[in-house]
Amino acid sequence: MGRVLSLLGVAFVCTALGAMLGLRMGPGGFLLSIVGSFGTLIALFFAKEKAPVNLWLMYAFATFEGMALGLILESYVARGLSGAILNASATTGAVTLAAGAYGTSTKRDLSGMGNILFIGLIAVVVASLVGIFVQMPMFQLVLAAVSALLFTGFLVFDLNRVANARNATQGDVIMLAVSVYLDIFNLFLALLRIFGIFGNDD
Repeated sequence: MGRVLSLLGVAFVCTALGAMLGLRMGPGGFLLSIVGSFGTLIALFFAKEKAPVNLWLMYAFATFEGMALGLILESYVARGLSGAILNASATTGAVTLAAGAYGTSTKRDLSGMGNILFIGLIAVVVASLVGIFVQMPMFQLVLAAVSALLFTGFLVFDLNRVANARNATQGDVIMLAVSVYLDIFNLFLALLRIFGIFGNDD
Protein backbone atom coordinates (compact mmCIF):
# COMPACT_ATOMS: atom_id res chain seq x y z
CA MET A 1 0.00 0.00 0.00
CA GLY A 2 2.80 2.41 0.89
CA ARG A 3 4.54 1.85 -2.46
CA VAL A 4 1.31 2.42 -4.39
CA LEU A 5 0.51 5.61 -2.49
CA SER A 6 4.00 6.99 -3.02
CA LEU A 7 3.74 6.33 -6.75
CA LEU A 8 0.32 8.00 -6.81
CA GLY A 9 1.74 11.07 -5.08
CA VAL A 10 4.44 11.51 -7.72
CA ALA A 11 1.95 10.75 -10.50
CA PHE A 12 -0.39 13.52 -9.38
CA VAL A 13 2.53 15.97 -9.21
CA CYS A 14 3.26 15.01 -12.83
CA THR A 15 -0.42 15.57 -13.62
CA ALA A 16 -0.25 19.08 -12.17
CA LEU A 17 2.88 19.83 -14.23
CA GLY A 18 1.16 18.40 -17.30
CA ALA A 19 -1.85 20.66 -16.68
CA MET A 20 0.40 23.74 -16.74
CA LEU A 21 2.07 22.46 -19.90
CA GLY A 22 -1.30 21.87 -21.54
CA LEU A 23 -2.37 25.45 -20.79
CA ARG A 24 0.78 26.74 -22.44
CA MET A 25 0.27 24.59 -25.55
CA GLY A 26 -3.39 25.47 -26.01
CA PRO A 27 -5.96 23.34 -27.89
CA GLY A 28 -3.25 21.52 -29.85
CA GLY A 29 -2.11 19.96 -26.61
CA PHE A 30 -5.36 18.01 -26.32
CA LEU A 31 -4.59 15.79 -29.32
CA LEU A 32 -1.04 15.29 -28.09
CA SER A 33 -2.44 14.32 -24.70
CA ILE A 34 -4.72 11.65 -26.17
CA VAL A 35 -2.01 10.14 -28.36
CA GLY A 36 0.57 10.32 -25.59
CA SER A 37 -1.72 8.81 -22.96
CA PHE A 38 -2.66 5.82 -25.11
CA GLY A 39 0.90 5.36 -26.34
CA THR A 40 2.53 5.37 -22.90
CA LEU A 41 -0.19 3.16 -21.38
CA ILE A 42 0.18 0.53 -24.11
CA ALA A 43 3.97 0.68 -23.80
CA LEU A 44 3.65 0.24 -20.03
CA PHE A 45 1.75 -3.01 -20.46
CA PHE A 46 4.69 -4.42 -22.43
CA ALA A 47 7.43 -2.93 -20.25
CA LYS A 48 5.88 -3.18 -16.78
CA GLU A 49 8.79 -5.22 -15.39
CA LYS A 50 11.54 -3.24 -17.13
CA ALA A 51 12.92 -0.77 -14.59
CA PRO A 52 13.33 2.17 -14.70
CA VAL A 53 11.46 2.40 -18.02
CA ASN A 54 8.21 1.35 -16.33
CA LEU A 55 8.42 4.23 -13.85
CA TRP A 56 9.15 6.81 -16.53
CA LEU A 57 6.27 5.51 -18.65
CA MET A 58 3.88 5.81 -15.70
CA TYR A 59 4.99 9.37 -14.97
CA ALA A 60 4.81 10.28 -18.66
CA PHE A 61 1.27 8.87 -18.78
CA ALA A 62 0.25 11.00 -15.80
CA THR A 63 1.80 14.06 -17.45
CA PHE A 64 -0.12 13.52 -20.68
CA GLU A 65 -3.33 13.05 -18.70
CA GLY A 66 -2.60 16.32 -16.93
CA MET A 67 -2.28 18.16 -20.24
CA ALA A 68 -5.87 17.28 -21.12
CA LEU A 69 -7.04 18.04 -17.60
CA GLY A 70 -5.52 21.51 -17.70
CA LEU A 71 -7.44 22.36 -20.86
CA ILE A 72 -10.67 20.93 -19.43
CA LEU A 73 -10.32 22.98 -16.25
CA GLU A 74 -9.54 26.09 -18.28
CA SER A 75 -12.83 25.67 -20.17
CA TYR A 76 -14.72 25.49 -16.87
CA VAL A 77 -13.01 28.61 -15.55
CA ALA A 78 -13.78 30.44 -18.79
CA ARG A 79 -17.48 29.65 -18.29
CA GLY A 80 -17.42 30.94 -14.74
CA LEU A 81 -17.57 27.47 -13.19
CA SER A 82 -14.59 27.67 -10.85
CA GLY A 83 -16.90 26.62 -8.01
CA ALA A 84 -17.64 23.36 -9.83
CA ILE A 85 -13.91 22.57 -9.88
CA LEU A 86 -13.58 23.18 -6.15
CA ASN A 87 -16.70 21.14 -5.36
CA ALA A 88 -15.58 18.27 -7.58
CA SER A 89 -12.10 18.29 -6.00
CA ALA A 90 -13.45 18.23 -2.45
CA THR A 91 -16.01 15.53 -3.23
CA THR A 92 -13.40 13.40 -5.02
CA GLY A 93 -11.15 13.61 -1.98
CA ALA A 94 -13.95 12.63 0.39
CA VAL A 95 -15.17 9.74 -1.78
CA THR A 96 -11.60 8.48 -2.27
CA LEU A 97 -10.99 8.43 1.49
CA ALA A 98 -14.28 6.65 2.16
CA ALA A 99 -13.77 4.11 -0.65
CA GLY A 100 -10.20 3.55 0.46
CA ALA A 101 -11.20 3.00 4.07
CA TYR A 102 -13.81 0.42 3.08
CA GLY A 103 -11.78 -1.27 0.36
CA THR A 104 -8.71 -1.75 2.52
CA SER A 105 -10.50 -2.84 5.69
CA THR A 106 -13.37 -5.03 4.53
CA LYS A 107 -13.11 -8.78 5.07
CA ARG A 108 -15.50 -9.49 2.21
CA ASP A 109 -14.25 -11.11 -0.98
CA LEU A 110 -14.60 -8.38 -3.61
CA SER A 111 -13.04 -10.33 -6.47
CA GLY A 112 -16.48 -10.89 -8.00
CA MET A 113 -16.91 -7.15 -8.49
CA GLY A 114 -14.40 -7.16 -11.33
CA ASN A 115 -16.69 -8.61 -14.01
CA ILE A 116 -19.63 -6.42 -12.98
CA LEU A 117 -17.51 -3.28 -13.04
CA PHE A 118 -16.06 -4.18 -16.43
CA ILE A 119 -19.55 -4.62 -17.91
CA GLY A 120 -20.53 -1.29 -16.37
CA LEU A 121 -17.46 0.35 -17.91
CA ILE A 122 -18.39 -0.90 -21.38
CA ALA A 123 -21.93 0.42 -20.91
CA VAL A 124 -20.60 3.85 -19.84
CA VAL A 125 -18.22 4.00 -22.82
CA VAL A 126 -21.06 3.20 -25.23
CA ALA A 127 -23.36 5.73 -23.54
CA SER A 128 -20.59 8.34 -23.72
CA LEU A 129 -20.33 7.83 -27.47
CA VAL A 130 -24.10 8.26 -27.73
CA GLY A 131 -23.78 11.37 -25.56
CA ILE A 132 -21.64 13.02 -28.22
CA PHE A 133 -24.74 13.19 -30.42
CA VAL A 134 -27.39 13.50 -27.70
CA GLN A 135 -26.80 16.87 -26.05
CA MET A 136 -29.59 16.60 -23.50
CA PRO A 137 -28.71 17.93 -20.02
CA MET A 138 -30.67 15.18 -18.26
CA PHE A 139 -28.93 12.45 -20.27
CA GLN A 140 -25.53 14.00 -19.52
CA LEU A 141 -26.39 14.29 -15.82
CA VAL A 142 -27.50 10.65 -15.54
CA LEU A 143 -24.42 9.50 -17.45
CA ALA A 144 -22.13 11.52 -15.16
CA ALA A 145 -23.86 10.18 -12.04
CA VAL A 146 -23.57 6.58 -13.23
CA SER A 147 -19.90 7.18 -14.11
CA ALA A 148 -19.25 8.58 -10.63
CA LEU A 149 -20.83 5.51 -9.01
CA LEU A 150 -18.93 3.19 -11.35
CA PHE A 151 -15.52 4.67 -10.60
CA THR A 152 -16.29 4.74 -6.89
CA GLY A 153 -16.85 1.00 -7.22
CA PHE A 154 -13.58 0.67 -9.11
CA LEU A 155 -11.82 2.56 -6.30
CA VAL A 156 -13.14 0.15 -3.69
CA PHE A 157 -12.23 -2.84 -5.86
CA ASP A 158 -8.72 -1.66 -6.81
CA LEU A 159 -7.77 -0.48 -3.32
CA ASN A 160 -8.94 -3.83 -1.99
CA ARG A 161 -6.63 -5.48 -4.53
CA VAL A 162 -3.80 -3.28 -3.31
CA ALA A 163 -4.45 -4.15 0.33
CA ASN A 164 -4.51 -7.87 -0.45
CA ALA A 165 -1.56 -7.95 -2.85
CA ARG A 166 1.16 -10.35 -1.75
CA ASN A 167 4.68 -10.70 -3.19
CA ALA A 168 3.91 -8.05 -5.80
CA THR A 169 6.68 -7.19 -8.23
CA GLN A 170 7.54 -3.59 -9.05
CA GLY A 171 5.59 -3.96 -12.27
CA ASP A 172 2.53 -5.20 -10.38
CA VAL A 173 2.75 -2.26 -7.99
CA ILE A 174 3.01 0.20 -10.88
CA MET A 175 -0.01 -1.28 -12.66
CA LEU A 176 -2.03 -1.18 -9.43
CA ALA A 177 -1.04 2.46 -8.98
CA VAL A 178 -2.12 3.24 -12.56
CA SER A 179 -5.50 1.57 -11.92
CA VAL A 180 -6.14 3.63 -8.78
CA TYR A 181 -4.89 6.76 -10.56
CA LEU A 182 -7.41 6.26 -13.38
CA ASP A 183 -10.20 5.57 -10.87
CA ILE A 184 -9.57 8.88 -9.10
CA PHE A 185 -9.02 10.81 -12.34
CA ASN A 186 -12.25 9.58 -13.94
CA LEU A 187 -14.22 10.01 -10.71
CA PHE A 188 -13.12 13.64 -10.62
CA LEU A 189 -14.16 14.20 -14.25
CA ALA A 190 -17.58 12.64 -13.61
CA LEU A 191 -18.16 14.80 -10.54
CA LEU A 192 -16.92 17.85 -12.43
CA ARG A 193 -19.58 17.25 -15.09
CA ILE A 194 -22.27 16.91 -12.42
CA PHE A 195 -21.33 20.14 -10.63
CA GLY A 196 -20.84 21.86 -13.98
CA ILE A 197 -24.37 20.97 -15.08
CA PHE A 198 -25.86 22.29 -11.86
CA GLY A 199 -23.67 25.39 -12.14
CA ASN A 200 -25.02 26.07 -15.61
CA ASP A 201 -28.57 25.61 -14.36
CA ASP A 202 -27.88 28.21 -11.68
